[in-house]
Amino acid sequence: MRELPLPNFLIIGAQKSATRWLRLNLGLHPDVFTAASEIEFFNNRDRYEQQGLDWYREQFAGWSGERFVGEATPGYMFFRHRPAAMAERIETSLPGVRLIAILRNPVDRAKSALIHHIEGGGLPPDTDLVGHVRSVAPNKDPLGIITGGWYAASLEPFHDRFGDRLMIVLHDDVDEDPRALYDKALRHIGAPADFVPPELDKVRFSHQATRSSDSNRQPLSSEEREELYAFFRDDLRKLEEMIGRDLSIWDPEDDF
Repeated sequence: MRELPLPNFLIIGAQKSATRWLRLNLGLHPDVFTAASEIEFFNNRDRYEQQGLDWYREQFAGWSGERFVGEATPGYMFFRHRPAAMAERIETSLPGVRLIAILRNPVDRAKSALIHHIEGGGLPPDTDLVGHVRSVAPNKDPLGIITGGWYAASLEPFHDRFGDRLMIVLHDDVDEDPRALYDKALRHIGAPADFVPPELDKVRFSHQATRSSDSNRQPLSSEEREELYAFFRDDLRKLEEMIGRDLSIWDPEDDF
């Protein structure tokens, strides 16, 4: 019996940014195998230190010899999970692994994360996003509603350690041209860009609101967006330098 593989690529985040969409579609490629769910190995101390790589291999049951093997766990670049420690664990365990990060407008990501936690029972259904972030310092919030969008701070350890083995793309790229992003992801992991999944253009989100209050289903006002964006402005300036892209499309002031 063949030993199950360790992954040669990881989708590390960000949360609520179409990582599930990319994982599912990459896994449809005939040369690619992806784990069926988020494994949460490197960000779980018990799994990483006690169960180890043997347990990790078992999560790829169903592999049938595909050359490219991966998984998606957005928690790997989550700020509160100490990305520097995640990067060290990943590089030590998976030499040569290639990484993909998808980044979404952090204000939109924060709203989606809030609804996610409401749906999961972690917050009351009538929780207001702006009220929540006003009530707790970002780095004291165990849910990471704000810090989950501190992308430059989260990615810096990966960027420094992995270099061009880390590919950073935007959720906007998925919206604009999903085929181009899909092909780019395939080329990044080393797979041939010669296959198109049947429903690639249908971006499937992992979560839809069903229990949150009506107010949480409404778009944020321009004033709310500006207040929330202030939590991300400095980090986004650093991110622009890191990835060499203008991110003013995410600045609510540019909407006027």
